[in-house]
Amino acid sequence: MWNANNFLITNECEFKNIDKVTGLNVNINKWIYSKLIKAKTKIEKNLKEYRFDEAAKNAYQFAWHSYCDWYLELSKTILFSDNVKAKNEVKRVSSYVFKQILILLHPFIPFITEEMWLKNKFDNSSENFLMFENWPSGQIIKDSSPQQVENIISIITEIRSFKNELNISPGSFIDISINNINNEKKFFINSNEVILKKLGRINNILEKDLDKPAATMVVSGDLFMIYFDKDVDLKLIKENLTNKQSRLQDEMNKISQRLDNKNFVDRAPKEIVEQEKNNYNNFKNDIEKILVTIKGI
Repeated sequence: MWNANNFLITNECEFKNIDKVTGLNVNINKWIYSKLIKAKTKIEKNLKEYRFDEAAKNAYQFAWHSYCDWYLELSKTILFSDNVKAKNEVKRVSSYVFKQILILLHPFIPFITEEMWLKNKFDNSSENFLMFENWPSGQIIKDSSPQQVENIISIITEIRSFKNELNISPGSFIDISINNINNEKKFFINSNEVILKKLGRINNILEKDLDKPAATMVVSGDLFMIYFDKDVDLKLIKENLTNKQSRLQDEMNKISQRLDNKNFVDRAPKEIVEQEKNNYNNFKNDIEKILVTIKGI
């Protein structure tokens, strides 16, 4: 939260006259505002039910993951752009949501939130105390903008996870082909090209597949062809994936033997049997994913 606060100050985000935000046009602002209202509702519900652990978890998930991990990261593409109108809206919303986060977190970490409240002069010369502030109120935005941001996050997350699975440096750049997805999704990706390129570390978004080795990435059922830098050893990647496939197949065979054993199924606790079935299905899905990945390498 300290780093988030410093980020806002560095980017000249104002902390005055931010008691409410209206007329939002930028999709990430609509998304974070909807996330704020949802988080507030969950926290209130859990506090009323004396589920303080769940309430604290809700506050943590929103503050650290939705706001710090994603919203501020996504906002950089606008804050560092030439779109003055969008920049001003992002500055206003980022400050507003930060203030609301301090209010939501106050029951859980009061000394820290109070320090930040005073640092940013939200107290208005000791007239507005944090402990007396009302929690945010408003309606969840129901247009397509929040879901569009979720889709952007999903693609970026899959790219990062994909690199990790292949033991490729997260900082390496890729080219990605969208040849195998429908026109509606192509339009969505091209419309969000700037943010996807920056956070997904993509050099080029290609309309057609290239005639060279590629790994296949699956995102929500859609196939994307991924082309790596010359420094990436595709033969080694394929060898590692093949070895992983063999290990998973061995584990599947062991589980299959246990599930085929009538004594095990009859005597083992039901939850153990169900867990074994789930493990089998998970290994099967992982193998299918590996087969798709290495198909074009």
